[in-house]
Amino acid sequence: MISKEKVRRRALETRDALAEKWRFETSQIIVEKLLASEWYRRSEILLSYCSIRSEVDTRELNQRILADGKQLFLPRTEAEEKNMCFYKVEDLNKLKKGNFGVPEPRGSEAVEQVMESGAYSKEKILMVMPGVAFDEKGYRLGYGGGFYDRYLQRYGTMLTSVMIAFAEQETWIIPAEPCDVKPEHRITQKTKFI
Repeated sequence: MISKEKVRRRALETRDALAEKWRFETSQIIVEKLLASEWYRRSEILLSYCSIRSEVDTRELNQRILADGKQLFLPRTEAEEKNMCFYKVEDLNKLKKGNFGVPEPRGSEAVEQVMESGAYSKEKILMVMPGVAFDEKGYRLGYGGGFYDRYLQRYGTMLTSVMIAFAEQETWIIPAEPCDVKPEHRITQKTKFI
């Protein structure tokens, strides 16, 4: 069986080879599809991410979440503990570089406390997640740290999860393990909603 590392390496090479202008324009298409989705319209709390490298660009998405009056939470990682929590953001200019060079929030209001309070139903909380690759069965491959898998194992029943990716990131198979958690939905530039 093919290893995750080999699939990851190939997928990153493919994604990195996509022209920067094309990635930016295609990211806008993907973000518009997400914003038009029922999942986004129903949500009041958004768990998003700050894009790095050649990921789908989320700058416009994060600005739009705030402009739409929704609550935006971004991840902060604790690399040694292999833990990730999402903190409220009201000003995207106040993010600081954190682990892995990713801009992170410095606030103290964590969404996990909100979710555990039971004040919001699953449909009101939407997680938008990145990925390196995905397959037709819905499995997602990240950078290898397992942060999103562990997060979804703990909080997946309290939120709706969607991976945003370029269609070019699809691979024929992800060698999934029992600890891998699939996002519920996926949006690429080719996704069609009925």
